Amino acid sequence: MSQTKTLRDKKRQLGQFLTPLPLAKRLVTSLALTRDSVILEPSFGDGAFLLPVIEKLLPLYAGPISSRLNQILTRNIYGAEIDPALYVQCLENIAKRFEACPARHNLSCADFFQTSFPMHFDCIVGNPPFGGTIAPEIQDNLDKELGRRGGLKIKKETYSFFIVKCLDLLKPNGKLRFICSDTFLTINTMQGLRRLLLDTGTPEVTRLGAFSEETQYAMVALDYAKTGPAAALVLDGNTVPREQIALTGNHSWQITDDYAPYFAGPKLGDFVVATSGMTIGDNKRFVRPIADGQIAEPYEFTFADVPLTLETEVNRARLGFLSPALRAQIAAKVCRGETRRTVSVTPRPQPLQLTLPHPDYKFYNKAGSGLVYAPPTHAVYWKDDGDAVLTFKKNGPWYLHGVGGQKHFRREGLTWQLISQTLNARYLPPGYILDSGAPCAFLRDGVDPDELYFLLGWTFSSLCLSLLKDVINHTKNIQGKDFERLPYPFWVPDDVKAEAIARVKALVSEAQAGRVFRWGDGEIGEVGKMFTWETRG
Repeated sequence: MSQTKTLRDKKRQLGQFLTPLPLAKRLVTSLALTRDSVILEPSFGDGAFLLPVIEKLLPLYAGPISSRLNQILTRNIYGAEIDPALYVQCLENIAKRFEACPARHNLSCADFFQTSFPMHFDCIVGNPPFGGTIAPEIQDNLDKELGRRGGLKIKKETYSFFIVKCLDLLKPNGKLRFICSDTFLTINTMQGLRRLLLDTGTPEVTRLGAFSEETQYAMVALDYAKTGPAAALVLDGNTVPREQIALTGNHSWQITDDYAPYFAGPKLGDFVVATSGMTIGDNKRFVRPIADGQIAEPYEFTFADVPLTLETEVNRARLGFLSPALRAQIAAKVCRGETRRTVSVTPRPQPLQLTLPHPDYKFYNKAGSGLVYAPPTHAVYWKDDGDAVLTFKKNGPWYLHGVGGQKHFRREGLTWQLISQTLNARYLPPGYILDSGAPCAFLRDGVDPDELYFLLGWTFSSLCLSLLKDVINHTKNIQGKDFERLPYPFWVPDDVKAEAIARVKALVSEAQAGRVFRWGDGEIGEVGKMFTWETRG
């Protein structure tokens, strides 16, 4: 988790999207509860799930409502809520709804991740926080406890860690019913969670459509039974066999019978390696917009060797933490008078006006929505192979000092916009420095250079977009690994393939000469049609 996330407003930091009471009641209605059922709500908020659970249990007891409520809240229901204000509101809502709230109960104002429970549960219900911040002081230990299952990484996201801990707390054959973000259905970083759910139980997922006025995020209801490994899951009433899920490479739950044949052959990753680029840390220091072939350089750059200090190293460390052993190593370096090379960026009295190409600058592959090809919009200061940028990156106030995609800098390839509903792919000429906002793909060694144009043409097809957005990653964030997992169009005959390559080369030439292509242009559509399944003949 980044330190920035700990500075957000409380609602975002806690990942709070409160469940509307009618929705919570609907999800609780079908639960099979008895007097012996032990239920957990791990993030109960204002009590949206607790109220209908109490209502469902009340008829199972006899006597005055206060007596029945007391038994339910001491025998059947456990819960945690990290937000003190919501905790108080929940108790008030219970008292208002049932005209009483026992002094003794198992509802605690606490962080679920730091709460121990004396038993396992028959049923766990709720709406775990989405996109929240895990307390920095427990992140690493929590990652060790919950961050890996079955040899696969579990993404350090609040709702995924909630699910993993809750699965650990379920009894055999216990039920979990959660509202959560739909992002876990396809994205690669949630593959470990999807595998865990299928390896340990039977999941059923139902998309909820509109959730509440608090968020526009798409939400789902996850209904899970801890029954042991499952051969399939159910998504919106449709059975999805596990053997089809395995075809996708990222264990996507959105594979269908119609799409499965495309995933039975090679993938784009067999032909290209995809990568993100570099995050500089402060683009304003080094990246310049291009206007009429010129850039304005407002800064000058100087280097210096500065003494190492423990304070500086703590500020650079992840979450500001250094182990005792690292502190001792740094202290020894400080005693020896060791230094660190740094770069200073100072304003010029008057910006320099420079014409491109210029030996001290390289084109920078900034994100954009261009199709086929787009001229460069930015240049990056790259004197002495990027010495100033790389020194700043290495010594800046962050803990990720690596340079993403560096070995692919200046290579010919394909690139696209990271955040988009469509795959706006375009040709990337050699010579560019890569930015993290525009992922790229480069041919593997030994692959025919013409494959670059064939794959670019493949991205112009509606079929390619459907496979990407319906199966591989239905969110706006199109990562390099998503591109690698796309099916390679093995079904296209050689003669059609040769024609597609020739047409795409011509389109790239036209675009480099100044033509702007957009989705819906006839030439784009004609190329796209060459990749349909029917071209098999």
